[in-house]
Amino acid sequence: MNERVVACGAGFAGDRTEPAVALAASGRVHAVALECLAERTLVPGLRARRSDPQAGADPRLRRRLRPLLPVARANGCRVISNLGAANPRAAGLQIARLAGACGCSGLRVAAVLGDDVMALAAQVEWQEPFSGELLGAHAYLGADALREAVVEGADVIVTGRVADSALFSAELLPILLDEADALAGATTVGHLLECSGQVTGGNFEMPDGDSLSAREFAELGFPLARVFADGSAEIGLLDGASGRVDALTCTLQLLYEVHDPGSYITPDVILDFTGVKFEQIGRNLVRMSGARARGRPRKLKVSGFVEQPGFVADVEIGYAGTHALQRGRIAADALRLRLDDWQPEDLRIDLVGVDSTLGPASLPAPNRAPEVRVHVSARCADAEMAQIVEDEVYSLTLSGPAGGGSVRSERRPSLAVVDGLIPRELVRTETVWEQAP
Repeated sequence: MNERVVACGAGFAGDRTEPAVALAASGRVHAVALECLAERTLVPGLRARRSDPQAGADPRLRRRLRPLLPVARANGCRVISNLGAANPRAAGLQIARLAGACGCSGLRVAAVLGDDVMALAAQVEWQEPFSGELLGAHAYLGADALREAVVEGADVIVTGRVADSALFSAELLPILLDEADALAGATTVGHLLECSGQVTGGNFEMPDGDSLSAREFAELGFPLARVFADGSAEIGLLDGASGRVDALTCTLQLLYEVHDPGSYITPDVILDFTGVKFEQIGRNLVRMSGARARGRPRKLKVSGFVEQPGFVADVEIGYAGTHALQRGRIAADALRLRLDDWQPEDLRIDLVGVDSTLGPASLPAPNRAPEVRVHVSARCADAEMAQIVEDEVYSLTLSGPAGGGSVRSERRPSLAVVDGLIPRELVRTETVWEQAP
């Protein structure tokens, strides 16, 4: 067979669960991939694993897979996911046990290890110096790391940190022509699918304001791709699914998180998107072709997570009604004056709904804004400084402009993400197998 169908069942950790089940139940899909891992979701796993060696997988693993595994197995659909987060070995065992409890006895689970390069941290070429304790270091693995699990017929493949696109392109490795451009096409397919609804009409609006309806967004279908041996593909939706797939939505996703379309670096291949073409061949059906390879990187990207001394204080206070914007601005200025003597690091004060996103480039605010929230964030050297920032915001409820309230505060440990590179030959991967009882 020289074609295969892959689909996206999740594009981030908290994504909807129903689309994955619908895709698996369709009988059309060979593999559904759940892309659920980002820096912000890997860090809690690292902290959990530090306390418990069996912890560290995505805490939503059971809720996400419980309804999916029986349907996927009944329809011959493989499940591939980075739900392993900081502990794919433990996740593999959890999935096997869950499958047994769901009536999927004998289901084979492959856990792909090797992204954890903490032991090799001294050999990572960090892009900038850092201070603090290195909590973890994880390399971005490519599709090759999943090849054994695919070829050996795993029902579920669970990983830690791999390139998002590799969750999809790994399923395609057995059918691709032995040429770099075919792999480039398959990797481009993964890139197009990896953010679930973002290629099917989510996060999309025409300049005239036209977009999907509330009902269509609420029931948005997730994408699938019929992929051919040369890496070309047809991107679409299940029949009857809500959404919009066309050249515009595909282009939106193609350029997502891409700095140079002519040289987009992944672990498997350096992609050249400049020749990619999208052709509408049916309703919500687009043919993709033209991806090209520009070699393969000699080094893999590594993300390091550094715990730094101190905390981040994050506080808000709201104002509503007559002169809300004026009172919010006065409150923000008063806070700057109050905190000037304390000089917490990286102090930022914004008016949510006015200038918190675009800053000085924001459009002029309406004079009659019905409500505004003053948002304060600061990096603080210690808990005492964080408390001072929080207290100054709370004090505005009595000693600030009229009507301040609905204060929300959060204090979290200070953490930095640092990037580096490691020679790919130093990163060794391993596949560990489990079977549902």
